Amino acid sequence: MTNFFLGLVAGCIIAGVATITAARHPAVQLRLGLVPPAQAAIAPPPRPETPRCPAPPPAAAAVGRPDMLFSRSRLWSIAP
Repeated sequence: MTNFFLGLVAGCIIAGVATITAARHPAVQLRLGLVPPAQAAIAPPPRPETPRCPAPPPAAAAVGRPDMLFSRSRLWSIAP
């Protein structure tokens, strides 16, 4: 009798959790009639357009080149 009662309680808890999880899904809500179709079809309002930031000013004259460290001419022509 105790096993039957514990199984019944566990089954009810599992069924309740499954029902609540399914009822939170929008498609299931529409099928069950929990939400009117017009309300579910409303799209979110468009976000206001953000102003674009101006381009950063050009940097001062760059020192060196990116390939300066591993340049073949630098590695093979070592002056005494």
